[in-house]
Amino acid sequence: MKVMKTNMEDRSRYRITDSHRNQTFVGELRKDRDTYAWTWKGHIDFTDGHNFEFASQRSFVTAVEAEDYLRRFACARIDNRLSTMQPNRL
Repeated sequence: MKVMKTNMEDRSRYRITDSHRNQTFVGELRKDRDTYAWTWKGHIDFTDGHNFEFASQRSFVTAVEAEDYLRRFACARIDNRLSTMQPNRL
């Protein structure tokens, strides 16, 4: 039986791909192997061709907490950008 070893970093990292208001965003969550804290980075691919990259400025205790914050951040950024593009905006 052959056992494949995987790097600790590989087991502590995962990607999410989702969309909000028809705008796709991708995030990568990573767990630091020394501190066990989670951080994230990602990007939004707007349908008009504009791309926006972002990264967490803090760390999180759990992957669930980090992922939730990433999703909320991406959705808020998408909402903000789309609202500024509306022609009847005051």
